[in-house]
Amino acid sequence: MKKKDFRFILFFIIIVGCCLIYLFQSSYAKYRRGTSGNVEADVAGWHIKVNGEDIMNQKTLTTTIEPVFLESENHSEGVIAPGVEGYYLITIDASEVDVPFLCQITSDVSDESSIVDLKTFAYEVNPTDVENRLDYSSDTGIVQQFPKNPDVITFKIYLIWDDDTGVMDNQADTEVGVSDDSKALMKVSLHFTQINQ
Repeated sequence: MKKKDFRFILFFIIIVGCCLIYLFQSSYAKYRRGTSGNVEADVAGWHIKVNGEDIMNQKTLTTTIEPVFLESENHSEGVIAPGVEGYYLITIDASEVDVPFLCQITSDVSDESSIVDLKTFAYEVNPTDVENRLDYSSDTGIVQQFPKNPDVITFKIYLIWDDDTGVMDNQADTEVGVSDDSKALMKVSLHFTQINQ
């Protein structure tokens, strides 16, 4: 009888021990269990249009930026001559740019221009009926900071055929004026940089 009791107690201890080991392992495993998953986030948009043209993966615009020369008592509309002021517009649609950014515009006379005395001298950002001209610096160009997703931004950039301090003399002015091959060309560069915060 004692042998049966001893076997029963031993069997009971083994079963209880196995149950305890099982319970210990399963509770311990709760703290060791691993899991994996995907973290999803939307990437900030960087989609810019200049004068209605998407500039994604482009180095140059395919559209031509036409300058405006207003009529005065000394010259006709759309005509450039020594001393005449004009302007052109750069419109930037950055409504799909989800980060603040810096825009830099440089406007210089092109190497291919017949008129080397063309100069950019002023600009306005989002021009209104009230003239708000800012001085243009040939060293830095136009540097403007914008918040994320701005409305359409317009730059009105003023240029002049600088006859007073330019390098062309009266004879050169006349030669350009009588030649059918003369061109007044500006080289405009735009650079967009995300602002890190």
